[in-house]
Amino acid sequence: MDANLLDLIYSVVADPGRWPDVLVGVSDHLGAQGGMLIQCPPAASGRPATQTLARLSEEPAAIFQEHYVWNPWTFAIARVPFGKAASANSLIEPGTIEKTAFYADVLAPWDHADTLNITHKAFNADDSIGGFGFCLSSRAAERAVERALELDAIAPHLCRAFEASLLVGGQADGWRHLSTILELMPNCALLLDRRGYVTQANSAAAELLRQSDGIAFETKGGLRLVSALASERQAFSRMLDNALRLVSGIGARLPEPVRISRPSGAAHLLVTAVPLPRPAFAFADLVAPARVLVVIVDPAAKSRATASAIQAAYGLTGAEARVALLLASGITGAQMPAMLGVTAATIKTQLRRCFEKTGTHSQAELMRLFAMFPPSGRPEA
Repeated sequence: MDANLLDLIYSVVADPGRWPDVLVGVSDHLGAQGGMLIQCPPAASGRPATQTLARLSEEPAAIFQEHYVWNPWTFAIARVPFGKAASANSLIEPGTIEKTAFYADVLAPWDHADTLNITHKAFNADDSIGGFGFCLSSRAAERAVERALELDAIAPHLCRAFEASLLVGGQADGWRHLSTILELMPNCALLLDRRGYVTQANSAAAELLRQSDGIAFETKGGLRLVSALASERQAFSRMLDNALRLVSGIGARLPEPVRISRPSGAAHLLVTAVPLPRPAFAFADLVAPARVLVVIVDPAAKSRATASAIQAAYGLTGAEARVALLLASGITGAQMPAMLGVTAATIKTQLRRCFEKTGTHSQAELMRLFAMFPPSGRPEA
């Protein structure tokens, strides 16, 4: 085994960002065109594959993503034991792949005649499959059996390095600080993984869930948030699903906040789902699963925010801060004139100034921004 190649492979333990360099190094060792790390989700999920490419063209990868994630090679590779290297063409009947649209659209134009693959169990969550792939040209594919044996010798090192880099990647990008951040937030806050299961909740959220007054939970396969009132469950579920679709790459719009009634008769809750940015290491999701932040504003709870803090943070006047805080509590602009004893034109002007000073463009955006500063009552003018 080449000592320099081993050093390169294990360098990802300290820096998961070096995986493209490792894929190039292994590709050179095998005589491959390039390599990839890939996770293929189940076809019914609608999610795109997650890929890290090295020295492979983006164009065939995009065509593959859109049309051919599940192809004869994918189905065949899924049956190979974890950690075992195999040539894709050796797993199917000779000539099978050449008869497919996948071959015509992706393989032939870029001379991808075969791939060498190693599946890894970490990719198999939610009926997905994935691992390492190295593309062989027509010329290199003539020695695919020999090259598969070479990859088989490297496979244990690649798998161990990947497992270690997952642990490091799971601590990167500030993920380990999320528990501290949640507890510092003035509102109820929870984290959801990509399947919608709760992975963490701050103490305020835990107390709210214990009360089951507005927000409750189900325990089917994991802890899932639901509305306590059946009549509001569909809207609540749709908001969470839209946030999860966005972080999965199949959604385009941020979900609107929803208002949740409380069986006790207490003031309604305002719930916002915020998609979290993807980690720098594309596969850190496998061990650091927080994908959505759910913020629940309870107007009846004692707030840590004050109108003076809002004014100082965004340069708002007392009247503008009052309107902004009421908006964050779920009161619409149309309800404010009667509530505050001012004209609709005054409210409109104050809202416009709030938008300008906070860099927002709609009531929904302003509501999300000020959800971090829930009102403890009507702020002073």
